[in-house]
Amino acid sequence: MYQVSVKQFNGPLDLLLQLVEKRSLEITQLSLAEVTQDYLNSINSQAALAEDLADFLVIASTLLLIKSKSILPALDIKDEEKEEILDLEERLRLYKRYKDKAKELKELFLKKKYLFGRQIFEKTEIKFLPPPNFSIANLPEAYKRILALPEEKVFLKEEKIKKIATLKERIQELIKKLTKGNLYCLADLVSQKTRKAELIITFLAILHLSKEKLVAIKQEENFGDIWISSK
Repeated sequence: MYQVSVKQFNGPLDLLLQLVEKRSLEITQLSLAEVTQDYLNSINSQAALAEDLADFLVIASTLLLIKSKSILPALDIKDEEKEEILDLEERLRLYKRYKDKAKELKELFLKKKYLFGRQIFEKTEIKFLPPPNFSIANLPEAYKRILALPEEKVFLKEEKIKKIATLKERIQELIKKLTKGNLYCLADLVSQKTRKAELIITFLAILHLSKEKLVAIKQEENFGDIWISSK
């Protein structure tokens, strides 16, 4: 995942955790709904992120979904969207655990104490619980059987890393396409196999071109098709 390091924060989860801790809130859906606007404002204030907003926008969209659900409890959301909400919650909790432990490790490191013995518990009774019919005479034979076990080799499937176009590249592609003077539906500009991140980048590119007054955007009804034409 793309990470941006600036003075205020380091990446999408770090920014979100910072906002939750600033308000002294537990990591819950209710707390995430409360900091949604703060998260959006923080993104807008970071000019350095203009070309790489995809990861930040994924979290922002989930936060908006959580906020909508908190305002409208009767709102019906898909199973996939429920999983995204739970996934964000769990990722944030896990990130907080790692971050807290990192602080503890740093304090130990500064003390220059690098070796730690096993903690000794008082009144610990050591017991040996052998299996039924156990005999010391069986140990050599059991050890030979273990050595005779065949070695299992695990072959992992090869995967190639798929490159996702940057916002700048997508803007250039759309300019070439839209300057032909045709009217395009947003669905025409992305394929059915397009991944979520690429769809988000395409949408951001269109918004950027509209802001620069290079294209006109039209939507006749809520949740209807979005039409784009060159100016």
